[in-house]
Order: sequence, then structure tokens, then C-alpha cells
Amino acid sequence: MVALHAKLPPTPRLLPPAPPSHATPTTAASAAVNARIAELPDVVLDCKRLDALMKSGRLADALDLFDRMPRKNVVAWTSAISGCTRNGRPEDAAAMFAGMLESGVTPNDFACNAALAACAAAGALGLGEQVHSLAVRAGFAGDAWIGTCLIELYARCGSLRAAEEAFRRMESPDVVGYTSLVSALCRDGEFAQAVEVLCQMMRQGLQPNEHTVTSILAACPPVLGEQIHGYMVKAIGLQSVYASSALMDLYSRNGDSDMANLVFQKLDSKNVVSWCSMMQLCVRDGRLEDALRVFSEMISEGVEPNEFAFSIALGACGSVDLGRQIHCSAIKQNLMIDVRVSNALLSMYGRSGLAEELGAVFDKIDSPDLVSWTAAISANFQNGFAEKAVALLSKMHSQGFKPNDYAFSSGLSSCADLALLDQGRQFHCLALKLGCDSKICTGNALINMYSKCGQIGSARLAFDVMNLRDVTSWNSLIHGFAQHGDANMAVEAFNEMCSSGCKPDDSTFLGVLVGCNHAGLVKEGETFFRLMIERYCIMPTPSHYACMIDMLGRNGRFDEALGMIEKMPFEPDALIWKTLLASCKLHGNLDMGKLAADKLMELSERDSASYVLMSNIYAMHGEWQDAGKVRQRMDEVGVKKVAGESWIEVKNEVHAFVARDTSHPDSASIYQMLVELVDVMQDTDLDVHMQAL
Repeated sequence: MVALHAKLPPTPRLLPPAPPSHATPTTAASAAVNARIAELPDVVLDCKRLDALMKSGRLADALDLFDRMPRKNVVAWTSAISGCTRNGRPEDAAAMFAGMLESGVTPNDFACNAALAACAAAGALGLGEQVHSLAVRAGFAGDAWIGTCLIELYARCGSLRAAEEAFRRMESPDVVGYTSLVSALCRDGEFAQAVEVLCQMMRQGLQPNEHTVTSILAACPPVLGEQIHGYMVKAIGLQSVYASSALMDLYSRNGDSDMANLVFQKLDSKNVVSWCSMMQLCVRDGRLEDALRVFSEMISEGVEPNEFAFSIALGACGSVDLGRQIHCSAIKQNLMIDVRVSNALLSMYGRSGLAEELGAVFDKIDSPDLVSWTAAISANFQNGFAEKAVALLSKMHSQGFKPNDYAFSSGLSSCADLALLDQGRQFHCLALKLGCDSKICTGNALINMYSKCGQIGSARLAFDVMNLRDVTSWNSLIHGFAQHGDANMAVEAFNEMCSSGCKPDDSTFLGVLVGCNHAGLVKEGETFFRLMIERYCIMPTPSHYACMIDMLGRNGRFDEALGMIEKMPFEPDALIWKTLLASCKLHGNLDMGKLAADKLMELSERDSASYVLMSNIYAMHGEWQDAGKVRQRMDEVGVKKVAGESWIEVKNEVHAFVARDTSHPDSASIYQMLVELVDVMQDTDLDVHMQAL
């Protein structure tokens, strides 16, 4: 057998012209009979077995049989080619057709059809054009079936004009040929031309079938859709599942859920496809509970849900308990082998914050695809498992997958949270190689990563190379400048943003206010605060007020800060009073500090920061007894100050530690090295003030 993965020859040997006596078969049955008359019984039997194995999805067994066949006729080759395409291996099918030519077997029109279908599915335009030439030389070009396959080939490969030319060369295009061209035009956005072809078809006396109207309904405006709906009622009825699903989609797409539901209810026999269509429409309209209700009704009606139904239901599921029930049902029906169901489960557990269950599902996927990897990476990042997200992105690439924009975004954001600059740079290099660095999600994550890792210059470069920028892009840059204390650059970026036509939002102004706060630009901060309210009609959030109160408090303007708190349109939360308390500690304002501390205790009695701040204020004034009372109350309530954590990356592994921590497996050697360093420092007469470990 010709090797399945053999490289296609540049120019396969073409057939000599067919003899004049050649008669093109008109049906599949007659072609099969004519091809088998002269065959030996064992060859015919092998061809039947090969075809049956291919149709049952047993591709490996079918190819093994094909390899062992002592004689391979055109029927065997055609079954193998079409079977590979049917089972998701169109590239191998195209290579197999080239192997058939090399073996000297003369292809018939059915073999050419199978080869064209394989080329269309694989996007192999070059080989498809060669098969087209072969079909012309063999006298098959005028055949309606060949013409339909040519239309599909050129349309799938982006050559719409060639598809139209193939249609014009058809001697007597049938409904299938017209439908193929209509579908191709609709997919390419040539809707007006598609309608013209449809009208031409009807003038020829050909009645559109369910596939024809489905193609038009997928792209038409509401007015024409209603006309086609009326035509369907009169001519072909409304019991076609595919056409009715397209109608439901049309009405839902245009906001008419009642008509979509009416079409669904008019179906006498609803199969799993129609139920899934209704579920998808509910999800599109944001009616997730209705989607789950439809799923339940489908089961009650005795229709067994397939992998698509489970995927939609899991996507609509907001309850962990219900999601687990659906998970159990999928296991019972042996649908977990379908990667789409597993991917939907990954998203469901990720939304619910159940990282352990998510990991268990991911580990059981035999062949995770790009969606699986991306869902796992994003879910781990969103649930605070940044280290796991980084590790998964690295593993994904090592296993030969090309990360997409969303995977890079989650991975780079995880690097930002962990301050993994070196790892983030490696991901940046990979994104450059794959052409993702200029995309919006990846670009925004790069700006954020470099900003949080102290590389504001690199953040600006990542921003500048982006082809398109959204409000998040500008906000990431402005927040980056603000975090680095460069208020002037933050304001400059804000002005550039407004000049570009991008409208600032509440996050934009928060970044500018933070920059003004860090730089002590109180007057400018007040100006931007008024600008946000008066020009852009953005209502300040507690974060905006906290920033302004911190700005005023840091400058000792406590009366104005307290006045702003009293004028807020909502009750001050713990953040507001904690911000004021921190300013009181900075300036040693004991009276205002007591007020802020009392308010804070009323809102959050277990906030350790408020106790520590108030204790420090008392200590600054020498009120040691009151400071002790604060510490005592802290112990009585059971509040403990959370120890600050540090971490370091060594050989791509993150090591976290806190003061006096002994949990690290190498803690003994670490402390020994620390003692040695202290001794060296003391020997060099350095003034070392360190509490004994």
C-alpha cells in the first residue's frame, strides 16, 4: 500500500483521455454494479467489508484491511479515500488519491468526486485543481455531481470566482448544484448574488429544498426571511428539522423569540437537533434557565441527548449541584469520550471555582484540543492558581499545540500576578513567533505583565505594536504609569486616549487618580474627579472616593476628606475608613484616627489592618496602655495579622516563604546560609540590627 502520509507529488500523473465509448454513470448503484462485474468474488467481498468498516468509524481496522488486500481496484481506493474524509482525515485521503494514481489504477468519476471532497475538507487547492484538470481530460467535467464538488472545493478554499465559473460550465445544474453555489455565496457574504442565483433556480423550474432555504435563512434580513417562511409553508412544509432550525435562528437573531418558539412548537416530530437549536437560542438570548428547562423537557419527551445537548446544558448551568448531575448523566451515556463535553465541563467547573474537579476532568481527557488547554489555563488563572496556569501553558506548547490569544492572555496575566518576568518574556517570544503579540487580549496582558514586573518601558513598547487597541489597552497603560508613580505620563496617555476617539471609563479615571495620588498632585486629582462626573457622566465608585480621600488625607486635609465621606451618595464601606485611618497614622492624627477606627470596627471587626494601624497611632503618641488594649482586643476577637509572603523563582520553580517559615523542604540549609551571611556581615564591621531567628 502507498504510505498513508506520503508527501504528495508536485504533479500527479494524469489519465489519458477516455475512449469515445465511455459512458458516464448516472447513479451510484449502476456505477457500483459496472465496476464489480469483472471483479473476483474476494475483491468484491473485501470492498464491502472496507466500506462497512469506514462507515462504522473503525478507521484503523479499515486501513489495516486495505493494506492487506492483494488487489485494490478503483472501488477499494474510492471507499478508502471517502472513508478517510468521513472520519476526519482529509489530508490522508488526498494523499491516498495521489497514491492511487501512482499505482496505475484509473480513477472513475466517483473517485474524482471523493478526491475533490477530500481536497475541499483539507483546503488543498493545488491538488484540487489538478484533480479538476484530470476530470476535464477524462470527460467528467460536465457531470452535475463533479460540478457540485468543484463548487464546494473552490468555495472552501476561498476562490469564489472559480466556484462560479465551475457552476457556469455545468451542463444541467440540478438542485444540489444550485444549493452549493447559494451556500458558498452566503458564506462569503455575497447575499444579494445568492438571492439572484436562488431566483434563477426557481425560473428554471427547480424547487428549492430544505438545504437551499437553510443556506439563505442563515444570512437573510428579517423581511426576506418572513417571505421564505411563507414559501416554506406553501411549498415544502415546516416539518424539516434543518429548515425549521434555521427559521428559529433567524427569528432569534432578530429579537423575535416568540416566533422562534412558535416554529419550534409547530414541529410534529422534534429530534435532538431541533431541541439543541432551541437550547442554543435560549442561551443566545441570555435565558439560561429556559435553556436548562428545554433540556429537561427533551429528556421527559424521551429524546436522548447527544454530546451537543450536554455541551449546551453545561454551558448554561450556573449551579454546581446541577452541573454535577449533568456530569453524571454524561458518564452514564458514555459521552465523556467526546472532547466537547469535557470542554464544557472544564468551563462549568472553572466558573464555579472548583479547581480540583476541573483538574480531574482535564487529566481524564485522552486527547485534549486547543479549547481544552485554553479552558484549563483560563480557569486556573481566574481562580487564583497562577502557578498552575503558567505550568499548563508551558506544557501545552511542549506538546505541540499553538496557544491562542486567550491562552496567552491568561498565562501572561498569571506571570504578572507572580512577578515572573523571565517566564513572561519567554511567553512573549512565543507570542511573537505565532503572531499573537499584536492581538488585543495578548497585547493587554503584555502591558499588564511588564508594568507589574517593573518594566514600564517594555509595557509601552507592547502597547505601541498593537494593531488595534480597546479601552482595556489604554487602561492597562495608564494604570502601569500610575503604579510607577509617573503621573505626567499617565495624564499624557489619558490625553492620547481621548484624542484617538476611545472613550474613557471608570477604570481609566481610577488609574489617573492613583497616579495623581502617588505624585501628590491633589489639585490635578480634584480636576479629573470633577471631569469624570461633569463631562463623562460617570458616577464615582467607592474606589474613586477612597483614592480621593487618601489623596486629601496624605496632604493633611482631614476636614475635606471627612466632608467628602459625608457627601458620598452611598454609605462608606470598610475601604473608605481604612484609607482615612492610614492617613491618620501617617500624620499621627489621634482624634480622627479614633473616629475612623470606631467606624471601621462597626463594619469589620475582624480586619487585622485596622487594629495594627490604630495601635501604631497610639504608640506614636506614647499612649502605650491604649495601644496594648487594642492588641488585647485583637487577641480576644481572634484576629491575627496575616504574615507578608515573599517568593523567588529558581530554575522556573517558584519558592514562597514568610518570616520564620520552616515549611520549605530545604529550610535547614537556607537558615544555615543566612547565619553564615550574618557572620560575614559582622566580620566586616557592618552594623547589623537583626532579631535573633
